[in-house]
Amino acid sequence: MVPVSSGRFVAALSFAVALSSLGAVGCNGNDPIPQEVIDGLPAETGSPSALHRPGQPCLSCHSTYGDAAPAFAIAGTVYKETAMGALAAAPNVKVEIFDSAGPSRFACTNTAGNFYIEKDKWADLTFPLKVRAGQRSMNSIIGREGSCAACHKLPSDDRPGNGAGKDSAGVVLVDDGDTDPICGGGTP
Repeated sequence: MVPVSSGRFVAALSFAVALSSLGAVGCNGNDPIPQEVIDGLPAETGSPSALHRPGQPCLSCHSTYGDAAPAFAIAGTVYKETAMGALAAAPNVKVEIFDSAGPSRFACTNTAGNFYIEKDKWADLTFPLKVRAGQRSMNSIIGREGSCAACHKLPSDDRPGNGAGKDSAGVVLVDDGDTDPICGGGTP
């Protein structure tokens, strides 16, 4: 056995205690990042339902961190452009999610354009994911985030039009009429 000076031993022990304390703080549900996102959301208009908060990061609240029920595995909002170029909800669109472990699932958008898959219906979801909304396939993968709005942000002063900008890919946009009979729409 190699002797260790008491000063080095105390320093190593102090480092180990500090590191384990940081780990405990990071796992206690007091993560400031999701709370900051939740605190930054606009005020609720109306009452919470499957139609509320289109275009906002659903999993900020519908997750193990947030207290909204049910918890979601993945969720988002799909839009179309009106004849005047404005964004509108895209109902009855089939959103297919392809899990990197093999299984896939789909969800249909509602009248607000929202879709979601509850966590208890896809508990073994494995990232990265690929996604197709209607006839539009996402070119990149989803690496770890189940809220589409984490990357596909709503328009703002610095992201006019469809929301695309330096921090956003823009909203998920499908062609008008890109519906699926399985979702209550017409011929795709």
